[in-house]
Amino acid sequence: MQLIDRVMALGAAVRYVALAHGADIITRLRPDLRAGDGITSSGETDRYEELLVNPAILLLTTRRGEIDCGGLDHIIIGYGNFHQLIVPVDDGHLSVAIERNADPRAFIAPIHRLIAEYGASALGAESEFRLSA
Repeated sequence: MQLIDRVMALGAAVRYVALAHGADIITRLRPDLRAGDGITSSGETDRYEELLVNPAILLLTTRRGEIDCGGLDHIIIGYGNFHQLIVPVDDGHLSVAIERNADPRAFIAPIHRLIAEYGASALGAESEFRLSA
């Protein structure tokens, strides 16, 4: 089972998972959701979020964290329809959209365990649903 599938399996509150590694993005949307339905972001805006927004946020917060905060572990963004949990990984990030009524902090430790289990070298090996930049 791929890392992205394991993250999706963490619970029904997980709406969407993206793994960005270098210029490649792998995405998965929970099967009962439809992109652009008014509650779920469109696939196109998700793509730009993973290519532009999340890397920029990670760059700024990582640099700040490295000054005197002990680094960066994760970021949580509270959008109107969902929470977005962003975890930096080697040469990219893992992005998880979580239902608004769920606590995104509950997913941090399980996601870190999965990333450690798969290892940095395996992160780029996932090929299904790959989108090039």
